[in-house]
Amino acid sequence: MFNTAGKIRLLCNFVRSSPLRVCYNELFKANIYSSNTLRKKRRPREEKKTIIPPVINLKPKQNKTIDIWKNMSVSELANATGIPVDNVLKIIDLSQNSHINFEPTSLIDNVSVLREIVKKCGFKSNLTSNPNTNKKSSDDHLKDAIKRPPAPYDSTITRHPVVTIMGHVDHGKTTLLDTLRNASVAKSEFGAITQHIGAFPVVLENGKKITFLDTPGHAAFATIRSRGAHVTDIVVLVVAADDGVKEQTIESIRMAKHAKVPIIVAINKIDKPTANIERCKKMLQTQGGLDLEEFGGSVQVVQISALHGTNFNDLIESILTQAEILDLRADPNPPAEGVIIESKLDNQKGKLATVLVQRGKLLNNSILVAGTAWGKIRIMMDHQNNVLQEANPSDAIQLIGWKTLPQAGQEFLQVSSDKRAREVIDYRLSKSIEQKQNEDSIYISSKLEEHNKEYQNHLAEKKKGIIFKRTRFSKVYQERQLENRKNVKDEEICLNVVIKGDVIGSVEAILDVLETYESNQCKLDIIHYGVGNVCATDIEYADTFKAIIYAFNVGSLRDAEENARQNGITIKKHNIIYKLVDDIKEEMNNCLPPVEVEDVQGEANVIQEFLINENKKKIPVAGCRCTSGTLKKAALFKVIRDPDTVLYRGKLSSMRHLKDEVATIKANMECGIRLEDANIRLNPGDKIVCYTLREQQQKITWETGF
Repeated sequence: MFNTAGKIRLLCNFVRSSPLRVCYNELFKANIYSSNTLRKKRRPREEKKTIIPPVINLKPKQNKTIDIWKNMSVSELANATGIPVDNVLKIIDLSQNSHINFEPTSLIDNVSVLREIVKKCGFKSNLTSNPNTNKKSSDDHLKDAIKRPPAPYDSTITRHPVVTIMGHVDHGKTTLLDTLRNASVAKSEFGAITQHIGAFPVVLENGKKITFLDTPGHAAFATIRSRGAHVTDIVVLVVAADDGVKEQTIESIRMAKHAKVPIIVAINKIDKPTANIERCKKMLQTQGGLDLEEFGGSVQVVQISALHGTNFNDLIESILTQAEILDLRADPNPPAEGVIIESKLDNQKGKLATVLVQRGKLLNNSILVAGTAWGKIRIMMDHQNNVLQEANPSDAIQLIGWKTLPQAGQEFLQVSSDKRAREVIDYRLSKSIEQKQNEDSIYISSKLEEHNKEYQNHLAEKKKGIIFKRTRFSKVYQERQLENRKNVKDEEICLNVVIKGDVIGSVEAILDVLETYESNQCKLDIIHYGVGNVCATDIEYADTFKAIIYAFNVGSLRDAEENARQNGITIKKHNIIYKLVDDIKEEMNNCLPPVEVEDVQGEANVIQEFLINENKKKIPVAGCRCTSGTLKKAALFKVIRDPDTVLYRGKLSSMRHLKDEVATIKANMECGIRLEDANIRLNPGDKIVCYTLREQQQKITWETGF
């Protein structure tokens, strides 16, 4: 009934259920199982040995999201994730295909790459601002020198006003100041125009003191006028009664309003027969936008004569009244603060700066910082070169002892020691370098984008041009080569100049004028500029770049003149700014190649065309009437049809009056004209122009504003 396998299963069930519990091993020992009837016992499968790569310790912190920021360093990323720096570097190497070797101090500026690295580390990222910025700003506060907070009112004292004289050129500003201080500065100025900013005090009969700043009125000195408007308390606007409101007058009003400085109008030259005071007042209201007192406004108007000193007491009284209204006060305690009015390199005194003290008491041997320049005061002088030991607020003085020449318009601060000054300068230089790098990176990125666009356009043109076979004889190739030659030719036309001036303000004004040049006819390159006499370094610059040296109100050293003579370098000296600019314009004109200009000799109208037989060919001859000038057979002729279409340029083959060959045809005479090109057919109404060619020197288009 049961086969062998069934018996064995029955026996196994019996054994499991029996109390004896016979072990399976005993059954195997008793050879109950047969190899033919039972499956062989399978050996346990051996687990495959998998090669496990070296495990990087990626034990994250409890917080799965970490804060990241742009320009995050590798070490900062390691601290945020809790992963060793070496392991983070390995993750970066595995996730990046570039060959850049990262270091613990390397910065990751790409946010998307930073997110990918954080994701590889097993974290989520949250983009935030750099938490170290606040710490860095506090460090910057300690490294840089900054102005003190405003002093309490009780600790301040009354100071005398600082008044800036502004207005149009040749309206009498310097003459006004000469009368106030009993001097003759206007007579000693080149071209009878002020080209520097002057600062000096005037002590009145009542013992009160006013510091005056004289600014140039010429159009080229806009930067100096703006500087004077921003460091003053009151602006005295000088307007000539015979000339009225001019361009620089309106500009001075705008600068004073922008600086939020009160204006007092001084109408000058009232003693002239052509003076028209009422016209000036109306122009000040309509063109200048000033609300004068007599029309219900707040702007005082004083009528004066600077040459004869008329009504000067009224002007002084107006200034003092305005100063009392402003309640001018300052902290008299050191350290001192102020602004650089002007700076220059004096042949005898060295680096010299004219400064205006705005706060504190400035003592001799003080250490000052202005921008990236610093110095220890060795000598302190007034405008008459008298040595001083101290300077109070609103005083304009000259300082000697600068290590480097400060820039005009910069604020100066007093620091405690030389070490502190060097620390401030190093910090400011590093910040300027950092700012320059950021600007350069932005510029480079924009240039790369332009290059990529040009490259893509080039590829697109190349794909389109595959249809056409481009050879050196193709029209497209020849036109492109001609355009390239023109571009190269234009690039070769260039004038290189070196600018040297007596003070920074003058050099600044010259550079401002040169920046207005925008023409592409001739390139203008400023190779080098500076303050002081022409030296050997300037000759080296000029020799290297084949430049012309322009010296404004300065001379040249003896060795520099010798080197210039040996190397053929041109040094041009000027003491009036517009003459210097005109000289540069003339040199640029000389750099341009001459152009051919047509001089029209005569004109004729075609009345009718005739065909004559010559050697069995029909040759066209135009019957014409000379309408103006003289037709000369030896000259050149052009045929014009409609206003813009020129059919022919060249010479004549024949010109006859009746049957005679003639050399000239005068006005109102008829003639027959035959062109050298017999293929040109003429119609009645065509115009024939007789002209000659001559070379003419090109002139650049440059509007300097004066």
